Amino acid sequence: MHLPTYMMVAGSEEYADPEKKVLKSVEVDVPDEYLGPDGKLDKAKIRAIYRGQPRWDRDDVLSDI
Repeated sequence: MHLPTYMMVAGSEEYADPEKKVLKSVEVDVPDEYLGPDGKLDKAKIRAIYRGQPRWDRDDVLSDI
């Protein structure tokens, strides 16, 4: 099964609770195969990569991009 793998950009962490080290957000380096010609995430390419995998091949998985 092909699962998404991303590299976190070091130093990009934003904490919701710095004392407890609870992450709010982090920047990730997305593989080129997920990007369109404009450099933005391409939903069609992402859906094609994960087609047939129930956990990832759903409309709601990409609803926030």
